[in-house]
Amino acid sequence: MTMTFAEALTVPLSGEAHRYAEQFAAEQETVEKGKQVYLNTLAVVAVQTYLKWLDIKTAIQKSDCWQNGLRAIFNVADLVLANIGKLECRPILPGEEELFLPPEVTENRVGYLAVKFEEDLNQAQLLGFISGRNIKGFQESIPLTQIESLDKLIDEINWLRKRVNLSQWFEGIFQSEWQPLELLPANNVRSSRSLRLESDRANISCGKIISWDSEASKQITVLEVKVMAKSEVEEEEIDIFLRVYSGNEIIHLPVGLKVQILDESGNYCMEAEAREADDWIQLEFGCQPHEEFTVEMSLGEQIVRENFVV
Repeated sequence: MTMTFAEALTVPLSGEAHRYAEQFAAEQETVEKGKQVYLNTLAVVAVQTYLKWLDIKTAIQKSDCWQNGLRAIFNVADLVLANIGKLECRPILPGEEELFLPPEVTENRVGYLAVKFEEDLNQAQLLGFISGRNIKGFQESIPLTQIESLDKLIDEINWLRKRVNLSQWFEGIFQSEWQPLELLPANNVRSSRSLRLESDRANISCGKIISWDSEASKQITVLEVKVMAKSEVEEEEIDIFLRVYSGNEIIHLPVGLKVQILDESGNYCMEAEAREADDWIQLEFGCQPHEEFTVEMSLGEQIVRENFVV
């Protein structure tokens, strides 16, 4: 649904918001850059205020716009949503009909929220939101007529909470159940099973404990996911490596444990199954930015699904 600006929400701008904006602006080398930083800061604080009303946790101190060096170099107005990602809060001035996107904010964003200011800067209007998943490639601007209602932001946050955003791992943003491998249970031979990749490309891996109940005992496995960053040559596709291994003292996986990959349409496209004496199973594939997939693990009648977005 294309929003009408009658749906815009007005947020008051406190004296504290202006003090931050004045402080950050005063650090800049030019008046023009100072004005940019001033408006960016107010936009971010306005959105933070709105999200506080909704009890949505933010981490403004971790935002690029809150870092002196980054805001001096880049035109950023990002707000970190705790365990979710970065929301870009773009200022809109009177008479503007487009939401302008500097090149530095066109990647690794949950989405974009249009924040309109009037001359007095005593309040801001939150006009609406557009998901980063709807931005294909580099766009210099988005017509305000394409901006959707603020309800879409809440829908997007709920959607992301149900999915693990792998691109954000490189930003240091993880969901709480995903941990560094050294913090997860493993037996003495994990070093021989852990994913090791010979490459000069940056990669990061995390794991999650998966428990299976049986009549005999509880079997614990670890789902390890390793993501390899894009190279200069492979600008689009991201390599993903999945491995499942035992987290018990027993080395071998339970026989019949199956791991399958489902694409965005819910179609099964890859699978691996643990045989007798297998101590790990592994799958490797590539994904495009914003592509979604699901890892389905099954043991007998028990099924566990983990949803991911790149």
